[in-house]
Amino acid sequence: MDLVGAYVAQLGLGENAARGLAGQLLGLIEDTVREQVSFGVAARVRHAVPEMLDWQLSSPTLRPGTLSLDDFPQAPMLDPRAEWDGLFARFAVEPQHASKARELAMQFLSSRLEPSVMTTVTRALP
Repeated sequence: MDLVGAYVAQLGLGENAARGLAGQLLGLIEDTVREQVSFGVAARVRHAVPEMLDWQLSSPTLRPGTLSLDDFPQAPMLDPRAEWDGLFARFAVEPQHASKARELAMQFLSSRLEPSVMTTVTRALP
C-alpha cells in the first residue's frame, strides 16, 4: 500500500504534506504503543516501516521565531485524542477527514505487521 499516495489522492494533500503526515502519524502510533504496551512492540512498528524516518524529516517545519513559550499548553493533555487532533490540524486535515487519515495509516500498518502485532497496536490506540 502506498500511504503517501493515498493521502494525496484521498485527503487532497500535497506530496510533502502527505509524507510529513505519514511520518508524524506513524511516529505518534509508535510512541503510543511504546507508552501503552512495550518498547518491543513499538520497535516492531519502527522496523516494519523503514521509510518512517525519511517521511518524518520531510515534515513541514515552523519558521524560526514563529513559536513562543506561550504557544505550549500549560497543563498536560488529559484527552489522549488531543495529540492526534493537533497533528491533523498541523497538516490541515479537516476534522471530517481525520478518521480517514487514521484508517489509511492502520491499513498501511496491517500490510506490514503480523496480525497478532496489529491487534496489539490497535488496542493501544485511543
